[in-house]
Amino acid sequence: MAVTLPGTSTTGTLSATGVGSGLDVKGLISQLMAVEQKPLTKLAAQEATFQARLSMLGTIKGSLSSLQTAAQTLATAGSPSYSATASDNAVLTATASSSAVAGNYSVSVDGSKLAQGQKLIAPGRTSTSATIGAGSSTTVTITLGTISDVTPVGGQYSSATFTANPAKTPVSLTIDSSNNTLAGIRDAINAANAGVSASIVNDGSGLPYRLALTSNATGAVSSMKVAVSGDAAISSLLTYNPTAATQNFNETQTAQNATFTVDGVSITSTSNTVSDAIPGVTLKLANKAGNNTVTVAVERTGNSLNSALNGLVSAYNNVNSTIATATAKGAQMQGEGSVLTLQRQVRGILAGTQQTGGTYTTLSQLGISFQTDGSLKLDSTKASAAVSANLVDVSALALAIGNALKTSADNILGTEGPISSQTTGINKSITAIGSRRTQMQARLEATQARYQKQFSALDTLISNMNTTSTFLTQQLANLPGFTSK
Repeated sequence: MAVTLPGTSTTGTLSATGVGSGLDVKGLISQLMAVEQKPLTKLAAQEATFQARLSMLGTIKGSLSSLQTAAQTLATAGSPSYSATASDNAVLTATASSSAVAGNYSVSVDGSKLAQGQKLIAPGRTSTSATIGAGSSTTVTITLGTISDVTPVGGQYSSATFTANPAKTPVSLTIDSSNNTLAGIRDAINAANAGVSASIVNDGSGLPYRLALTSNATGAVSSMKVAVSGDAAISSLLTYNPTAATQNFNETQTAQNATFTVDGVSITSTSNTVSDAIPGVTLKLANKAGNNTVTVAVERTGNSLNSALNGLVSAYNNVNSTIATATAKGAQMQGEGSVLTLQRQVRGILAGTQQTGGTYTTLSQLGISFQTDGSLKLDSTKASAAVSANLVDVSALALAIGNALKTSADNILGTEGPISSQTTGINKSITAIGSRRTQMQARLEATQARYQKQFSALDTLISNMNTTSTFLTQQLANLPGFTSK
């Protein structure tokens, strides 16, 4: 007969019924071991209780985590948020940040005065792969800066000045026998990360392949100057000095800043994306022909507040229901003081008064109230009316409640919080039970072996005694005059 000890896969084998004595060795040992195993069964019940508490704590933690997220969402919804709308998106588009100021702004944009980079194009060549020059090492230096306000004639400057951009360090690259083709020069310029993009344009003429340079950035400070030191053929292709006669490229697009007005004030920007003209508003100027005036309306928004309030009520009701189930009569955490304290702590924040400096200081003023079962109920009509009537003060209350709840949830769920402490304590208890079970199993195996040995010896002794008794009875029966009664 095999007996499996509770809580383990280890088995002990009991011998068969006594052979010579008729003694029920299996039955006797089984009954004795059933008594010996009772402490092990009790340990298994204790472990099951701890596992159930651990699972319930995990459920409570999950509901509190959801409340933590809802609180963060509410705080974010309560933070100032703005929208910016342009009356004509073909002229510009606008977006607003939390630092914006509500108001209407008049913006005038001339489509011909948007920010742009410089574009240059070289004379044509017959091939992109034919070598240029002797292949001697040649240094090409590209400098970005500003060309004085002189209009080029036929793509060439006369009496211009060039001021290097101090924010851009000149970049040098080498042209030699490994790359002295039109394609090689293009690739070398692109690999140099000089703030310039090179390409080859085929114009379909007898000398179709033309090297084109475009500054990557917009604004007047993105004009180019190209100096060459080395091979004369490379120099005659690439040298471009807008202040001298040596301008081997023709300018096809002049680098310029964007110029526009905001409420009559002239604004200049090196980029068509402007973030400092209107506080907290980013304008993206578009290329619409002519001089156009649009209105940029900046408004405070509160569309997410109603949703965030609904989310808060739902998350708290989940916490309330979870804790009620866990601490109910007969439940694993019946009357658990630490868990009920967490519930009271959160409820105190929701029911309390917040110092907002505004009209609204309690959630009840927004139509959020406690029910008899401890849950929250939201009067959506009242909440929406409050948001519409006084967005700023509702936002202030939402921000205060959201931050207070998030702080509380952070403390509860943190590594030093009560949930973590209880979880650690329960896990230690489960580990201790495991150690005790191992010790008990070893003792039970030893006890079973001892019982087996003792009863086997008793079985043998009784068998021997029975044999002796039978022998003596037979001998006495053979004696003269012996009568068996």
